[in-house]
Amino acid sequence: MRKRFVYLIMLALFVCAMIFPANAAQGTVLETETIQTDDGAVEVNRTVTVCSSIARSNTKSAHVVEEYKYNGKVVGEVTLSATFGYDGKTAWVISASGSHTTYDGWTYSNEKITKSGGTATLTATLAHSHNGNISVRTPLTCSPTGQIS
Repeated sequence: MRKRFVYLIMLALFVCAMIFPANAAQGTVLETETIQTDDGAVEVNRTVTVCSSIARSNTKSAHVVEEYKYNGKVVGEVTLSATFGYDGKTAWVISASGSHTTYDGWTYSNEKITKSGGTATLTATLAHSHNGNISVRTPLTCSPTGQIS
């Protein structure tokens, strides 16, 4: 009886070890881009993190964080989080939401999230009374095979 109990506990631990990593981050991509504005150069650091869904194998959740630097200082961070569905032939956005943080007197306004096919796009404006405006455009796309970019 005791042997069977130990066996069942070991089996339960094994199953748990197999399930929980399925929702762990699958990959992080870091890209840096410099945007020229009328008021100077803005550096944008883009980080994409992808997670699989435990509930369904044909869904993926991801978020992209864009860090905006003006004159070498971080002035804002914008995050777009989305959940996608895909079936090998098409992809679609199930849900999408945005969040932001601003620093040193910069403001964030006019946020809009659009969904089209397998792409969610966040647009907004970062603004400062002395340094002008930065247009924010943050897309997140899922392919029909579940590749996030």
